[in-house]
Amino acid sequence: MRIENLQNIFENIQEGTVLAFYRKGFFVQLVPFFTRQSHNDIAPQHVAIAYEIKRTEKSCSFMLSEQGFHGGKYRPVEITKYGDLYFSQDVYFMKQNFIEMFFTGMTPEQAKLGIQDAIRQVGKKYGYSRFVLTAEIFEKILPISFQRKIFAKLNKKESERVCSSHLVFNMNSTGKYNIPTDEAYSPNEVIKLKNVYTNV
Repeated sequence: MRIENLQNIFENIQEGTVLAFYRKGFFVQLVPFFTRQSHNDIAPQHVAIAYEIKRTEKSCSFMLSEQGFHGGKYRPVEITKYGDLYFSQDVYFMKQNFIEMFFTGMTPEQAKLGIQDAIRQVGKKYGYSRFVLTAEIFEKILPISFQRKIFAKLNKKESERVCSSHLVFNMNSTGKYNIPTDEAYSPNEVIKLKNVYTNV
């Protein structure tokens, strides 16, 4: 990861910031391959949301809420400044080619509700059925109305999330949004939600 990218996160991350992760590699590209996206897009393979931002002159730390193959996590991340250098001990962060930020403009009260949802999601298993059903081939062969019925049924069990559906449920839990939950979202679609982010 470039130092400029870490510096940008260090200086500008806010409560409820959505982070989109971009990384090259065969296995990490399975998510963009399986999920719906425009073919000309450079799509992220993962999305997460940051809370509890703490910043000093030499350190910026936050809690990252995410849903991965190993289950729901709410884990600490720290970026350290040393002179003109910025680095992190978080291996996953440092392996990324780029991390993009999307600001939600949450109030402290809204962020508290998002944190509560993030904590409740810790350890919950990954929604593999949602992951498979977001493949582009299913979008082409299944009618939209049928797709929505499937996901409306699947989403009754909110705990089994993929990274992108976790963000939808988490942001809805803050009371700031009412994003539809009767359809699937890829990481690429989450960062393109309309009327959600203040910097796009």
